[in-house]
Amino acid sequence: MKSKIILLFTGLITLAAATAHASGLPMAESWSWARDGGRIINSVVVLSAVVWLIKKYGAPILRNRAKSIAEEIASLEKSRADTEKSLKESAERLEKIETEARRIQNESKADGELIKKQIIEQAEESAKKIVEKAAGQIALETDQAKEKIFRETMVAAIELAEKTIRQKLGPDDQKRIVKDFFDKMENAN
Repeated sequence: MKSKIILLFTGLITLAAATAHASGLPMAESWSWARDGGRIINSVVVLSAVVWLIKKYGAPILRNRAKSIAEEIASLEKSRADTEKSLKESAERLEKIETEARRIQNESKADGELIKKQIIEQAEESAKKIVEKAAGQIALETDQAKEKIFRETMVAAIELAEKTIRQKLGPDDQKRIVKDFFDKMENAN
């Protein structure tokens, strides 16, 4: 503390001499207590008053400023810690989201494969039913065609037989055939 006071006093004397020189007064060639001592004492008094004012009013201002800076630093440190915590939480949430997205993607791919398999099975089943229905339709139409051909053949055969019979049978033969037919009909009833 004493070294600070001595250093301050030396600085004040130097400042006083500099002030006197800056005032434009000519520098004296010899030392005079009346002239130089008064200037030094005047400078010391003024500087002491300035120092006292700085200590009295400047120190609280500087302390308040230092306190507000310290509070701001503490607030910034807290904000930094909160931000780092939030960043860490965000990174964890992002990792969870990415994991969930991969899981959903894998499930979707598996569901897609299952749906694809079901569609293929349904298509194959539908194709099988169509083929079976077509085969049934073909068989039915074939049977109908055979029946039609059989009827047409029977009609043609009957017409041919009738024509042949008319050409080869005489009137007596026709009467005999009709009589035999009616006799058989009577016996059947």
